[in-house]
Amino acid sequence: MKLGVSHQRPEMLTPGYLNYLKQMGVESLEIRLPARDSGYENLVRIKQKVEDAGFNVFEIMLADKYTSRKFALGLPGRDEEIEFFNAFIKDLSKAGIDCTTYAWDTGGIYTTGRTMTRGCQTRYFQLEEALKSPITLDREYTDDEMWDNYKYFIESVLPVAEDAGVRLQLHPNDPPVTHQGAARIFRSNEAFSRAMEISNHSPYSGILFCVGTWGEMFGPDGNGEDIVGAIHKFGSKGHIYQVHFRNVSSPMPDFYETFPDNGYLNMYKIMKALGEVNFDGMVVPDHVPVCIDSEAGPKAAEAYIFGYIRALMQAAETELNHK
Repeated sequence: MKLGVSHQRPEMLTPGYLNYLKQMGVESLEIRLPARDSGYENLVRIKQKVEDAGFNVFEIMLADKYTSRKFALGLPGRDEEIEFFNAFIKDLSKAGIDCTTYAWDTGGIYTTGRTMTRGCQTRYFQLEEALKSPITLDREYTDDEMWDNYKYFIESVLPVAEDAGVRLQLHPNDPPVTHQGAARIFRSNEAFSRAMEISNHSPYSGILFCVGTWGEMFGPDGNGEDIVGAIHKFGSKGHIYQVHFRNVSSPMPDFYETFPDNGYLNMYKIMKALGEVNFDGMVVPDHVPVCIDSEAGPKAAEAYIFGYIRALMQAAETELNHK
């Protein structure tokens, strides 16, 4: 397993910031680019800059086109969006970058407010409040429609990715619940099983396993999904490429985000499960709480989470190696 960082933009990659990441023990980076800057030459420049600083580029993704209402909802122009995405995949391959993220997001309420966790601000979601919000699309879109659109996308994109040697990782819907008119289909373990079956379990079709979003899921009995079981199921087949290491207060209908050590999920068991399936991808902090009224500085919470992740990695690896 590699300690990584996500949500990085090219303008963030200054010498001082890269030195901070090195001091934290970070090994791999996820870079997010606007589509207008995603040409081959720029991909090469970014990759070279990151590697010259001693890091690995785990992936580069399109900040504004990794998800698209046109291909998610089957709207006019989806073929053009897919064509652009395929061209980007080919450029990634040419530049020597072998992974990128996509999602099936249709907009809608992401948070209903802010709350506090251990003195830091964090996201809060209440389903009852979200359900009061009006439909923002032209009409309602059903699960069946969304699955048909997903199948169309995968059949158009996956062959290009396989030929290019670029892995596609799917992020779950966050929050993982249907509201405001569009079915959010990636909201359960069952949904990801279906997605991997649609791609015939291709080694180039996988999952960005967002622990926080999995923790938000209702689960079959309303008490949350079996996250350790999901890691064993998908990880044993090599379908988990990257892990967003985030904890939450509870599964739906209401939750708030927490530090990894003060939510309801046992993050050590999750890290151990990753070790048990020989996961060798990147584990990253996700949605870091915002410290306020603190003299420690704006990076204090992230630095804490880096250390927490590294400690759990070492603890899990030590236990597994002594079995």
